[in-house]
Amino acid sequence: MKLNKKDPPPVLLQMENISFRYGKRSILNDTDLTIEPGTFTSIIGPSGCGKSTLLYILGGFLKPDSGNYLFNGSKVYSLGEFGLGRFRKKNIGFLFQDFRLLPFLSAEKNLALPGAFTGKKLSIQERHELMHSLGIFERRKAKPAELSGGEAQRVALARALLLKPSLLLLDEPTGNLDEKTESEILQVLMKLKETGLALVCVTHAKSVMLHSDRVLALQEGKLTEVNLKPEAAPKTRTKKAGTIKKRKTSEK
Repeated sequence: MKLNKKDPPPVLLQMENISFRYGKRSILNDTDLTIEPGTFTSIIGPSGCGKSTLLYILGGFLKPDSGNYLFNGSKVYSLGEFGLGRFRKKNIGFLFQDFRLLPFLSAEKNLALPGAFTGKKLSIQERHELMHSLGIFERRKAKPAELSGGEAQRVALARALLLKPSLLLLDEPTGNLDEKTESEILQVLMKLKETGLALVCVTHAKSVMLHSDRVLALQEGKLTEVNLKPEAAPKTRTKKAGTIKKRKTSEK
């Protein structure tokens, strides 16, 4: 099948036999992973198993000890420091559990930070359109302490999206949110996936897993697919009409 030049590649990124160690401890062990555009992948596993390490490798922040990491067919960790910086600016968005907003800046100024660090001038119109789409335009002058958890996470999400990345990495993005706000953020993420953005999310939340296209468990340095079957509805015993027998009682 021939692809139109404007069509996204069938594979966005591929990790082949990736290994990483902290001292003598093996974190990733010949790990393989393939991500396609417009997909939502959740990664689960116990604390300390290497989930965040995996995200940092995907984001171009942490070089593996061995193996290949290809993004759009190019070997990421062969780019050198300058090339890695360009790779991150062009392709990667990162959303953290704790938002990481600067407390002394307004929501809009926090949103403008990527442009300041990358040297790419972003128009006010672009920022305002993105804030409108995420429902936070009216809160643009508020500082982080004046925002609700959901509003702060939307500002952080807008900041991650402003440079139009191909891959959004999420580290427990709903961990500090209540159930209603979590649901709202998940709906936003589902809409982003429809635009072709690939999402890789480290999570412990079952609600996030159920919204994912697939769930991978990281165990002993390897990823294995998890099949999340919907919970069966509890069985209830019903009695057919006319089958209830009344207990006979004797009258004195």
